[in-house]
Amino acid sequence: MGSATVHSGSSIKLFEACTHSNLRSFLHSVTPTLEAYIVAKPGGYSGRVPDLGRCFYLVDLWNHFYPLSAYGVGTPVRLPSGQEIEQYFVPYLSAIQLYTISDFTSCNEIVIGNNLFDANNYVWCSAADNWNGQYATTSLARYDSPRSMNGRPCFQYFECDTPYERMPLADKVYELCYNFPPLSYLNSIELSPSSWMSVFWYPIGHVPAMNKKDLSTCFLTYHSLSTLEDHTPFDSKDPLTLPPIGLATHKTDGDVWTNADSGDQELTTSLVGAADSLLKKLDVQHHDFNYFLNSNRNLIHYRSLTEASTSAV
Repeated sequence: MGSATVHSGSSIKLFEACTHSNLRSFLHSVTPTLEAYIVAKPGGYSGRVPDLGRCFYLVDLWNHFYPLSAYGVGTPVRLPSGQEIEQYFVPYLSAIQLYTISDFTSCNEIVIGNNLFDANNYVWCSAADNWNGQYATTSLARYDSPRSMNGRPCFQYFECDTPYERMPLADKVYELCYNFPPLSYLNSIELSPSSWMSVFWYPIGHVPAMNKKDLSTCFLTYHSLSTLEDHTPFDSKDPLTLPPIGLATHKTDGDVWTNADSGDQELTTSLVGAADSLLKKLDVQHHDFNYFLNSNRNLIHYRSLTEASTSAV
Protein backbone atom coordinates (compact mmCIF):
# COMPACT_ATOMS: atom_id res chain seq x y z
CA MET A 1 0.00 0.00 0.00
CA GLY A 2 1.37 3.43 -0.95
CA SER A 3 1.94 6.21 1.49
CA ALA A 4 -0.90 8.52 2.44
CA THR A 5 -0.44 12.25 2.35
CA VAL A 6 -2.80 14.59 4.17
CA HIS A 7 -3.00 17.54 1.81
CA SER A 8 -2.86 20.74 3.83
CA GLY A 9 -3.98 23.00 1.01
CA SER A 10 -7.42 24.43 1.66
CA SER A 11 -10.16 22.56 -0.19
CA ILE A 12 -12.55 25.27 0.92
CA LYS A 13 -11.50 27.44 -2.03
CA LEU A 14 -12.43 24.80 -4.61
CA PHE A 15 -15.90 26.27 -4.94
CA GLU A 16 -16.03 30.05 -4.89
CA ALA A 17 -19.48 31.29 -3.97
CA CYS A 18 -21.13 34.60 -4.81
CA THR A 19 -23.84 34.13 -2.17
CA HIS A 20 -23.61 33.73 1.57
CA SER A 21 -22.58 30.28 2.82
CA ASN A 22 -23.03 29.28 6.44
CA LEU A 23 -20.90 26.20 5.78
CA ARG A 24 -17.94 28.28 4.61
CA SER A 25 -18.37 30.62 7.57
CA PHE A 26 -18.15 27.62 9.88
CA LEU A 27 -15.09 26.17 8.14
CA HIS A 28 -13.36 29.53 8.37
CA SER A 29 -14.25 29.90 12.07
CA VAL A 30 -12.79 26.52 13.03
CA THR A 31 -9.52 26.95 11.10
CA PRO A 32 -6.62 27.25 13.58
CA THR A 33 -4.19 30.09 12.90
CA LEU A 34 -0.78 29.56 14.50
CA GLU A 35 2.55 31.33 14.75
CA ALA A 36 5.13 30.03 12.30
CA TYR A 37 8.64 29.10 13.45
CA ILE A 38 11.67 28.59 11.22
CA VAL A 39 13.57 25.35 11.91
CA ALA A 40 15.91 23.02 10.08
CA LYS A 41 14.19 20.11 8.38
CA PRO A 42 15.30 16.78 9.90
CA GLY A 43 17.79 15.16 7.55
CA GLY A 44 17.47 17.99 5.06
CA TYR A 45 20.80 19.50 4.05
CA SER A 46 22.05 21.22 0.91
CA GLY A 47 25.77 20.64 1.32
CA ARG A 48 26.58 21.87 4.81
CA VAL A 49 23.61 24.23 4.98
CA PRO A 50 20.43 22.87 6.56
CA ASP A 51 17.18 23.12 4.62
CA LEU A 52 14.86 25.41 6.54
CA GLY A 53 11.11 25.20 6.78
CA ARG A 54 8.15 26.72 8.59
CA CYS A 55 6.45 24.83 11.37
CA PHE A 56 4.19 25.11 14.38
CA TYR A 57 4.56 23.30 17.69
CA LEU A 58 1.76 21.03 18.83
CA VAL A 59 1.65 22.83 22.18
CA ASP A 60 0.60 26.01 20.32
CA LEU A 61 -2.18 24.08 18.61
CA TRP A 62 -3.46 22.82 21.96
CA ASN A 63 -3.21 26.33 23.42
CA HIS A 64 -5.32 27.55 20.51
CA PHE A 65 -8.06 25.12 21.51
CA TYR A 66 -7.88 25.96 25.22
CA PRO A 67 -10.32 28.94 25.23
CA LEU A 68 -12.50 27.29 22.59
CA SER A 69 -12.89 24.25 24.85
CA ALA A 70 -14.15 26.50 27.64
CA TYR A 71 -16.34 28.98 25.77
CA GLY A 72 -16.86 27.51 22.32
CA VAL A 73 -16.18 29.10 18.95
CA GLY A 74 -18.76 31.37 17.39
CA THR A 75 -19.64 31.35 13.72
CA PRO A 76 -22.09 33.71 11.97
CA VAL A 77 -25.17 31.94 10.61
CA ARG A 78 -27.79 33.45 8.32
CA LEU A 79 -31.18 31.78 8.64
CA PRO A 80 -33.52 31.27 5.65
CA SER A 81 -35.64 34.11 7.05
CA GLY A 82 -32.68 36.47 6.66
CA GLN A 83 -32.04 36.76 10.39
CA GLU A 84 -28.39 36.51 11.41
CA ILE A 85 -27.30 34.79 14.60
CA GLU A 86 -24.05 33.60 16.19
CA GLN A 87 -23.86 29.80 16.59
CA TYR A 88 -21.40 28.35 19.12
CA PHE A 89 -19.63 24.99 19.00
CA VAL A 90 -17.37 23.23 21.52
CA PRO A 91 -14.47 21.14 20.15
CA TYR A 92 -13.79 17.55 21.21
CA LEU A 93 -10.84 15.43 20.09
CA SER A 94 -12.27 12.72 17.87
CA ALA A 95 -9.08 11.11 16.57
CA ILE A 96 -5.39 11.78 16.05
CA GLN A 97 -2.59 9.86 14.35
CA LEU A 98 1.02 11.02 14.44
CA TYR A 99 3.75 9.62 12.22
CA THR A 100 7.29 10.94 12.45
CA ILE A 101 9.55 10.95 9.42
CA SER A 102 12.03 8.10 9.14
CA ASP A 103 15.12 10.31 9.42
CA PHE A 104 13.86 11.64 12.73
CA THR A 105 13.02 8.32 14.38
CA SER A 106 15.19 5.52 13.09
CA CYS A 107 14.46 3.40 16.16
CA ASN A 108 11.77 3.04 18.80
CA GLU A 109 13.20 5.87 20.88
CA ILE A 110 12.24 9.48 20.30
CA VAL A 111 14.73 12.15 21.36
CA ILE A 112 13.26 15.60 21.86
CA GLY A 113 15.57 18.17 23.38
CA ASN A 114 17.23 16.46 26.33
CA ASN A 115 14.34 14.07 26.82
CA LEU A 116 14.29 10.43 25.70
CA PHE A 117 11.02 8.57 25.26
CA ASP A 118 10.42 4.95 24.39
CA ALA A 119 7.62 4.97 21.84
CA ASN A 120 6.50 1.46 22.79
CA ASN A 121 5.65 2.63 26.30
CA TYR A 122 3.11 5.21 25.25
CA VAL A 123 1.37 4.72 21.95
CA TRP A 124 -1.86 3.36 20.50
CA CYS A 125 -4.84 3.94 22.74
CA SER A 126 -7.97 1.84 22.51
CA ALA A 127 -10.92 2.76 20.34
CA ALA A 128 -14.62 1.90 20.19
CA ASP A 129 -16.43 0.39 17.24
CA ASN A 130 -19.46 2.51 18.03
CA TRP A 131 -20.90 4.73 20.74
CA ASN A 132 -22.26 1.75 22.66
CA GLY A 133 -18.90 0.91 24.18
CA GLN A 134 -17.78 -2.11 22.14
CA TYR A 135 -14.01 -1.77 22.24
CA ALA A 136 -11.25 -2.83 19.88
CA THR A 137 -7.58 -2.40 20.71
CA THR A 138 -5.05 -1.34 18.09
CA SER A 139 -1.48 -2.41 18.74
CA LEU A 140 1.79 -0.87 17.63
CA ALA A 141 2.86 -4.10 15.91
CA ARG A 142 0.05 -3.76 13.39
CA TYR A 143 1.65 -0.58 12.08
CA ASP A 144 5.15 -1.97 11.51
CA SER A 145 7.12 -2.00 8.25
CA PRO A 146 4.39 -2.62 5.61
CA ARG A 147 3.19 0.94 6.17
CA SER A 148 6.59 2.50 6.86
CA MET A 149 6.16 4.79 3.83
CA ASN A 150 3.69 6.77 5.92
CA GLY A 151 6.47 7.47 8.42
CA ARG A 152 7.13 5.88 11.76
CA PRO A 153 3.98 5.44 13.88
CA CYS A 154 4.35 7.62 16.93
CA PHE A 155 0.94 8.07 18.55
CA GLN A 156 -2.74 7.54 17.93
CA TYR A 157 -5.94 8.07 19.86
CA PHE A 158 -9.56 7.45 18.88
CA GLU A 159 -12.30 8.73 21.16
CA CYS A 160 -14.58 5.98 22.42
CA ASP A 161 -17.09 7.76 24.69
CA THR A 162 -20.51 8.99 23.66
CA PRO A 163 -20.65 12.70 22.81
CA TYR A 164 -22.26 13.45 26.17
CA GLU A 165 -19.45 11.78 28.10
CA ARG A 166 -16.46 13.31 26.33
CA MET A 167 -13.95 15.74 27.77
CA PRO A 168 -13.51 19.04 25.91
CA LEU A 169 -10.53 18.89 23.59
CA ALA A 170 -8.12 20.83 25.83
CA ASP A 171 -8.83 18.59 28.83
CA LYS A 172 -8.43 15.40 26.79
CA VAL A 173 -5.13 16.56 25.28
CA TYR A 174 -3.84 17.51 28.73
CA GLU A 175 -4.60 13.96 29.88
CA LEU A 176 -2.91 12.44 26.82
CA CYS A 177 0.17 14.66 27.17
CA TYR A 178 0.61 13.48 30.74
CA ASN A 179 1.03 9.92 29.46
CA PHE A 180 2.85 10.85 26.25
CA PRO A 181 4.84 14.12 26.67
CA PRO A 182 5.99 14.35 23.02
CA LEU A 183 2.39 15.19 22.15
CA SER A 184 3.24 18.74 23.20
CA TYR A 185 6.94 18.85 22.24
CA LEU A 186 6.78 17.77 18.60
CA ASN A 187 6.60 20.28 15.78
CA SER A 188 4.93 19.94 12.41
CA ILE A 189 8.15 19.47 10.40
CA GLU A 190 9.07 16.46 12.53
CA LEU A 191 5.74 14.88 11.56
CA SER A 192 5.13 12.88 8.41
CA PRO A 193 2.55 14.22 5.91
CA SER A 194 0.38 11.26 6.95
CA SER A 195 -0.23 12.84 10.38
CA TRP A 196 -3.73 14.15 11.00
CA MET A 197 -6.36 14.91 13.60
CA SER A 198 -10.14 15.09 13.63
CA VAL A 199 -12.24 17.44 15.75
CA PHE A 200 -15.84 16.82 16.78
CA TRP A 201 -17.75 20.15 16.93
CA TYR A 202 -20.83 20.00 19.15
CA PRO A 203 -23.38 22.88 19.15
CA ILE A 204 -23.92 24.51 22.54
CA GLY A 205 -26.18 27.47 21.75
CA HIS A 206 -26.77 30.55 19.67
CA VAL A 207 -27.37 34.27 20.14
CA PRO A 208 -30.14 35.29 20.08
CA ALA A 209 -31.58 32.07 21.51
CA MET A 210 -34.34 30.29 19.60
CA ASN A 211 -35.71 26.81 19.07
CA LYS A 212 -34.30 25.83 15.70
CA LYS A 213 -33.80 22.16 14.85
CA ASP A 214 -31.28 22.86 12.09
CA LEU A 215 -28.99 24.50 14.65
CA SER A 216 -28.35 21.13 16.32
CA THR A 217 -25.97 20.12 13.51
CA CYS A 218 -22.67 18.51 14.55
CA PHE A 219 -19.52 18.63 12.46
CA LEU A 220 -16.43 16.47 12.14
CA THR A 221 -13.41 18.26 10.65
CA TYR A 222 -10.06 16.82 9.57
CA HIS A 223 -6.78 18.73 9.71
CA SER A 224 -3.25 17.97 8.54
CA LEU A 225 -0.61 18.19 11.27
CA SER A 226 2.48 18.27 9.06
CA THR A 227 4.18 21.16 7.29
CA LEU A 228 7.05 19.07 5.96
CA GLU A 229 5.84 19.58 2.38
CA ASP A 230 4.79 23.21 2.84
CA HIS A 231 6.46 25.22 0.06
CA THR A 232 5.76 28.67 1.49
CA PRO A 233 9.04 30.67 1.59
CA PHE A 234 10.52 30.15 5.04
CA ASP A 235 10.97 33.91 5.49
CA SER A 236 7.25 34.55 4.99
CA LYS A 237 5.66 36.51 7.82
CA ASP A 238 2.27 34.88 7.28
CA PRO A 239 0.94 32.66 10.08
CA LEU A 240 0.27 28.98 9.51
CA THR A 241 -3.34 27.92 9.08
CA LEU A 242 -4.82 24.43 9.37
CA PRO A 243 -7.99 24.57 7.25
CA PRO A 244 -10.27 21.54 7.25
CA ILE A 245 -9.18 19.08 4.57
CA GLY A 246 -12.03 16.66 5.31
CA LEU A 247 -15.54 16.86 6.74
CA ALA A 248 -18.58 14.92 7.92
CA THR A 249 -21.88 16.26 9.24
CA HIS A 250 -24.68 15.01 11.49
CA LYS A 251 -28.28 16.32 11.58
CA THR A 252 -28.14 18.50 8.48
CA ASP A 253 -31.53 17.77 6.91
CA GLY A 254 -32.54 21.44 6.81
CA ASP A 255 -31.45 24.29 4.56
CA VAL A 256 -29.38 26.23 7.11
CA TRP A 257 -26.06 24.61 6.21
CA THR A 258 -26.71 23.87 2.54
CA ASN A 259 -27.32 26.82 0.25
CA ALA A 260 -28.14 25.56 -3.23
CA ASP A 261 -26.76 28.74 -4.82
CA SER A 262 -23.40 28.70 -3.04
CA GLY A 263 -21.99 25.31 -4.03
CA ASP A 264 -22.32 23.96 -0.48
CA GLN A 265 -23.42 20.51 -1.63
CA GLU A 266 -20.44 20.19 -3.96
CA LEU A 267 -18.09 21.42 -1.26
CA THR A 268 -19.49 18.96 1.27
CA THR A 269 -19.18 16.08 -1.20
CA SER A 270 -15.59 17.05 -1.94
CA LEU A 271 -14.58 17.27 1.73
CA VAL A 272 -16.40 14.07 2.71
CA GLY A 273 -14.65 12.32 -0.15
CA ALA A 274 -11.28 13.68 0.99
CA ALA A 275 -11.85 12.38 4.53
CA ASP A 276 -12.98 8.99 3.24
CA SER A 277 -9.95 8.76 0.93
CA LEU A 278 -7.55 9.60 3.75
CA LEU A 279 -8.98 6.96 6.07
CA LYS A 280 -8.90 4.31 3.36
CA LYS A 281 -5.29 5.07 2.44
CA LEU A 282 -4.25 4.75 6.07
CA ASP A 283 -6.50 1.68 6.54
CA VAL A 284 -8.23 3.40 9.46
CA GLN A 285 -11.69 2.79 10.86
CA HIS A 286 -12.68 6.17 12.29
CA HIS A 287 -15.74 5.45 14.36
CA ASP A 288 -17.16 8.97 14.49
CA PHE A 289 -16.88 9.22 10.71
CA ASN A 290 -18.68 5.92 10.21
CA TYR A 291 -21.40 6.99 12.64
CA PHE A 292 -21.89 10.30 10.84
CA LEU A 293 -22.11 8.61 7.45
CA ASN A 294 -24.56 5.98 8.65
CA SER A 295 -26.84 8.50 10.38
CA ASN A 296 -26.94 11.19 7.68
CA ARG A 297 -29.04 10.34 4.66
CA ASN A 298 -27.18 12.88 2.53
CA LEU A 299 -23.85 11.27 3.40
CA ILE A 300 -25.33 7.80 2.94
CA HIS A 301 -26.02 8.90 -0.64
CA TYR A 302 -22.34 9.85 -0.95
CA ARG A 303 -21.26 6.44 0.36
CA SER A 304 -23.55 4.63 -2.08
CA LEU A 305 -22.00 6.59 -4.95
CA THR A 306 -18.44 5.79 -3.88
CA GLU A 307 -19.24 2.11 -3.36
CA ALA A 308 -20.86 1.94 -6.78
CA SER A 309 -17.84 3.54 -8.46
CA THR A 310 -15.49 1.19 -6.60
CA SER A 311 -17.43 -1.91 -7.64
CA ALA A 312 -17.49 -0.66 -11.25
CA VAL A 313 -13.70 -0.58 -11.26
